[in-house]
Amino acid sequence: MDKFFFDKGGYLQEYDNSESLRLVPFPVCLAVKYGDQIAEECSDFVLNIDKCWVFIKTESPVPEGTPLLIHFYVPPENKLLAEIKGKVSTIDQHNIESPAGMFIKIGYFSRKELKNLEQYFEGKKHLIDHRA
Repeated sequence: MDKFFFDKGGYLQEYDNSESLRLVPFPVCLAVKYGDQIAEECSDFVLNIDKCWVFIKTESPVPEGTPLLIHFYVPPENKLLAEIKGKVSTIDQHNIESPAGMFIKIGYFSRKELKNLEQYFEGKKHLIDHRA
């Protein structure tokens, strides 16, 4: 069973192939960094925890194959939830069926990092809990 997290304007919803969506009780933003550049900040995204990919809605994707760093954080204090490395695997041009954006394959992480992120989203780990 795949678990997805859908973000729209900082409001995250969890979907796990059941009939209902569950709202994550705090706002979540995503920032994409590559080199010294920040390509996107607080853009809409879809995260598939089980398949280790994220789709980021953007009109300005970075080139395929670009390694980058993804920050998931809580605004406005910018509380960092996770910093995960990835690589742009596909650029999706805007069409009727899907928005413009880029698929990023998440890599170079420990399963514990993704599990911690998932636990934050599900409310199983409190945001002020600093234990890894």
